[in-house]
Amino acid sequence: TLSSMKTKCLLLSVLFLSRLASPSFAQVANTSPSGDEQRIRRIEQDWLDAIVKRDASYVEKIEADDYTVTGPLGRTLNKAEDVKDTTSGETTFEKMTIDELKVRLYGETAIANGIATVKAKTQGTNESGRYAWTEMFGKTNGEGKAVSGQVTATARAKK
Repeated sequence: TLSSMKTKCLLLSVLFLSRLASPSFAQVANTSPSGDEQRIRRIEQDWLDAIVKRDASYVEKIEADDYTVTGPLGRTLNKAEDVKDTTSGETTFEKMTIDELKVRLYGETAIANGIATVKAKTQGTNESGRYAWTEMFGKTNGEGKAVSGQVTATARAKK
């Protein structure tokens, strides 16, 4: 099943390396690629890479303590559950590629909307396909963190 797909997809949300421990987001919505937008784009890619590698430390670092994510089947996970799903091996991700990504900045908040092509299996069942996600970032205790995410299956590979 895909209950843990968001965990691995965040694509979200997956998100922050040490260079992002305290990002400053732009003061208004921005349509040109700013440094903050590029930083969020890098976080999204790094998050997907961490999911493929089952790198719990990256997921723990990028997600706020009260992070929640709703996966493709409607199940909502907290941070601890998301980290566990990332490393459990129940779902294995061979590859995740970002096809589309839009980042919007509002003061100290960033919203990322993306679509990714995912190659994955859950207990031997093919879960590959395209997934759309929304990830929200904000500052908590002065640090930029992912605070909420949601993933939707848009198209699945034939089983």
